Amino acid sequence: MTAIISVRNISKKIKEHPIFQDISFDIHKGECVGLVGHNGSGKTMIMKAICGFITIDTGEIIINDEQITCGTHFIRDAGVLIEAPVFLNTITGYENLAILANIQQKISKEDIIHAMQVVGLGEAINKKVRAYSLGMKQKLRIAQAIMENPSILILDEPFNGLDKASVENFQCLLKAYQEKGTTILLTTHDDRQITTLCNKVYELDNGRML
Repeated sequence: MTAIISVRNISKKIKEHPIFQDISFDIHKGECVGLVGHNGSGKTMIMKAICGFITIDTGEIIINDEQITCGTHFIRDAGVLIEAPVFLNTITGYENLAILANIQQKISKEDIIHAMQVVGLGEAINKKVRAYSLGMKQKLRIAQAIMENPSILILDEPFNGLDKASVENFQCLLKAYQEKGTTILLTTHDDRQITTLCNKVYELDNGRML
């Protein structure tokens, strides 16, 4: 079976400081793979490389048979949560997502509302973002990642800021996406959040897989 995401021996340095080294893994359709590591372990930079947001020094990244290259070939048909989008506090959560959806030009009002409902923001659709708690803002970021109903989800620390009930709800949501064939790559510093969710979990330390 051909992998949806294939990462082959990728490495990156910044000013001769290794960020990640010789990273390799495959993710097949419908699989959920987790990268676990403390802050500074390299997991966020690996996610950025996979999306085509930064260059790599060696190796290659193939997604849906297309090589990802920073500046020219970015990941397609993917919901991405890496660096938080800058939401405008003076407008509603819905209006913020509508602005982002307008850039894509293929996300409907119904798609936005559905995404907000499934992450637990159904009662906050028309509430201004300045009234959102940190957990609600994280849910809005998750809604932004899923509102296009993508075939791939790339989620960096998606559980940050969520209470226990919200974590459990999001775990169930990710499981439902996985069961319908969505390919998922996520990171966390706490492997307890993903052990029952992921098909494979890789531990990172100082930019290397253990």
